[in-house]
Amino acid sequence: MRIRALCMAGVAAGLLLAAGGRAEAQGLTDVMSRLLSNNCAALGPGGTGPYGPELANICAFPPTGGGASSGGTAGSESRLTTTTAEQRLQRRTRERRAGASADGDRGFGFFASADYEKFDKDNTRFETGFVRDTVGGTFGVDYVLNPSVIFGGAFTYAHEFGDYDGVGGGFDHDSYGGLLFTSLSPLPGFFVDLTAGYIRKDYGYERRASFIAPAPPGGRTVAAFGATEGDTHGDEIRVGVSGGYDFTFGAVTIGPRLGVNYRDQTVDGFAESGRTGLELVYDNQNIVPLTTNAGLFGAVAISTGFGVIVPQASVEYVHEFLDDQRSVGFRLAQDLGGRRFLFQTDTPDRDYVNLSVGASVVLRDGLTAFVNYRELLGYRDRSSHAVSLGVRVAF
Repeated sequence: MRIRALCMAGVAAGLLLAAGGRAEAQGLTDVMSRLLSNNCAALGPGGTGPYGPELANICAFPPTGGGASSGGTAGSESRLTTTTAEQRLQRRTRERRAGASADGDRGFGFFASADYEKFDKDNTRFETGFVRDTVGGTFGVDYVLNPSVIFGGAFTYAHEFGDYDGVGGGFDHDSYGGLLFTSLSPLPGFFVDLTAGYIRKDYGYERRASFIAPAPPGGRTVAAFGATEGDTHGDEIRVGVSGGYDFTFGAVTIGPRLGVNYRDQTVDGFAESGRTGLELVYDNQNIVPLTTNAGLFGAVAISTGFGVIVPQASVEYVHEFLDDQRSVGFRLAQDLGGRRFLFQTDTPDRDYVNLSVGASVVLRDGLTAFVNYRELLGYRDRSSHAVSLGVRVAF
């Protein structure tokens, strides 16, 4: 997304020039505080306008030596590139490969799943923390041409909603799109899975903005406070390749996994609405992560009177190559001079771990049900817990 418009770089540069000093990486709260202090002197020579009415009132507030501006920003993306939808497709192709090899499973199949994720991000120097819930699902079809070739497509939808920590405000997002996939097994036990897809995202934000000026003899005076709202859209292209080898020892399967995932995500610039004088206009943003993952998968097949139960687990180490701390351009909506500033986002962790455990039940007549739990480990300021439930039917 190009929510870059929300947080960073322009402000830092503008403040540097105004102060005649060296620019430092700053979050939106710090940048806004410095812009509005001393009667908005950092906005222009002497803090003079032209300004809209609410911003003019803030800049005319009795002279202050400092101030503070708070509020959640649109940094509500998890920024983790291996998506739940892609992991579901990998499980689906793994099970269809096993069926095709073991009992000649051929032809079309249908699959559907429902998902829930709890995601928690801590407050940091650059971004306001938040708690996010995601509910969604995937449904699709695949076709087993032979034990070496499987291909198919899926539609995925997710609804994200959450609240910013402490300051109030929150967000409400929807994403939907399609994925194409294929699985190739040129040699027994060896496979390569390919995925590609497009996701459309609709974003809605509410930010609680405030400017608090110190007032003698040490009290605090609120010069502006209120809610701002904004909405925008984004597009995302995903491409991934993963592969591995399965060693089979009777009912036990274990093997290494390697993968590469690339995502190109844009967020359209947008303007906040409100009557605080602190509304912002954000530039377009672009987020381009490239990750590799290396891990291990294991499963055991347990035969019962009603079917085969397959407990399974995987662990993968993920390394981020491209995504980095970003500068987000913005301006104050009521600064009629249109001066542009910047703020910065968090630096993403380069290394973290995904742990997944679950089980599937293979019943008669080609019906399979599964449950899976996934957890994020080792990420500095974020945690994630996700559960998936689903069914598959082979025709």
